[in-house]
Amino acid sequence: MRTADFLAAFLSQFLACIVLATAESLSEGQCSDLGFASNNLVCSSCNDLKQFKLNELEGQCRQCCTNDEDEGEGKTKYHRAVLQISAFIRSDRPARFPSFSVQYVRGADPILNLFNDRDEQIESMGIEKWDTDTLTAFLEENLAH
Repeated sequence: MRTADFLAAFLSQFLACIVLATAESLSEGQCSDLGFASNNLVCSSCNDLKQFKLNELEGQCRQCCTNDEDEGEGKTKYHRAVLQISAFIRSDRPARFPSFSVQYVRGADPILNLFNDRDEQIESMGIEKWDTDTLTAFLEENLAH
C-alpha cells in the first residue's frame, strides 16, 4: 500500500471516529459510508456483531439503527401488509397472515408496505437484506391478527 493511500484510509477512519464520538445518531449518508443500511438496520441486530467478533462496530451500528426494542403499549400494529417480492411466497408462510398479500412489481427492490385500519399506507420498508425468518418474525410481531 502506498503511503498516500495509507494516509487517506487512516484519515478517513479517524474522521469517522470523531464523527461517531460526537454524534448520537448519524445521517443515512454517513451510515452508508460506514457500510450500514440505516433504513433496514434494526438495533437488535447490532447485538449479533459480538458473535462474529465485530464488537468494535457495535457503537457505529447503534448510531445507524432504528430502535426495535420498544415493547410498550404505544407500539404501532399495522392492519395490513403488502410485500413486493416473489421469493417469500414460495413457502406456506403467507397463509399464516390473512391480512398479508403479495404484489408483483417487475424490477422493484423488495419493499414491505404497511397500512393502518383505514387502508392508508403509513410506512414503507426496504427489506432486501431480510431473510424469510426475519420477515416472518416481523409480521408475527407487528401485523394485527
